[in-house]
Amino acid sequence: MATIEMRPDKNRIGLWWLYWTERNELIARIDQEPKGACRVTPHGPHWSPMKSFGEMYDSPTAAYREVNLYFERR
Repeated sequence: MATIEMRPDKNRIGLWWLYWTERNELIARIDQEPKGACRVTPHGPHWSPMKSFGEMYDSPTAAYREVNLYFERR
């Protein structure tokens, strides 16, 4: 099972980086709009070409949970 860690950006509010801790690799970013909605942008080769994160999430935590579900069996 992959362990995904959510780290806030050190310079920008409303931005979080998701890392696969066992590999020490960046796998995604979460951007939060001023009204609160969040979007996930995948990074790196670990994503299926069929996986799309085009939907908006209510919070960074909800987006983070969705990424964890995707990586649950890796």
